[in-house]
Amino acid sequence: MTFAGGPTGRAVWAATARALDGRFAVWLADRRGKGDSGDTPPYSFDREHEDLRAVAIWFDGEAVLAAHSSAAVCLLGAAAGGLPASALVVYEPPWPLPGRDDPTEALDAMDARLAAGDPEGALEIGLVRLVGMPPPAVAGMKQAPGWAERVANAHTWSREGRELERLAEGTDALRDVRLRAVLLLGEQSPEHLRRSTHAVAEALPDATVVDLPGQGHAALQTAPDLVADVLLRHL
Repeated sequence: MTFAGGPTGRAVWAATARALDGRFAVWLADRRGKGDSGDTPPYSFDREHEDLRAVAIWFDGEAVLAAHSSAAVCLLGAAAGGLPASALVVYEPPWPLPGRDDPTEALDAMDARLAAGDPEGALEIGLVRLVGMPPPAVAGMKQAPGWAERVANAHTWSREGRELERLAEGTDALRDVRLRAVLLLGEQSPEHLRRSTHAVAEALPDATVVDLPGQGHAALQTAPDLVADVLLRHL
């Protein structure tokens, strides 16, 4: 079962799911507040952990749970609290580490754009200042399928950023995770995501990091067949 991070919805995993058809039954999920999923306040990562545990229990602990970006942080947090699953797939979690950049100004700027009725502007700020994408790459994303969905989900991104900001720095909480984990890492991804991915892998008792050559944070869209091939080889 797959979960999307930041402003993306379940469709971001769709091409990878199609490439896995016949080998895995893939369920694509919208997290709370996105797409078809409801949204009960107050929002917190703890509530998302509850969602993930409910899903894992529904699958009798036999599912592989896969998540990208901030969803991967939620998945790891749920796993640290005990999660019945067969394995985890974690794609570049922005896990908080000592010395991380303070995202407060970027989140404040995003919230200001949202309050002004400009979700697209909020999305652009998040992509440039939180993810580290260069503006030309963001301009290219506007022409690609899925941009409208990201704009519609922009209101959920800054609140996830606030939850990330509240998390304690360091990976000690992950050392009791007993699930096997495959960590996906784009060869061209921003340094802070590469650093956090390796730190998470070092903390987990049973983890494998798999590089995605020529890819960045968006390989689910730019190279879904490559991602599917990695999953088939490692699951």
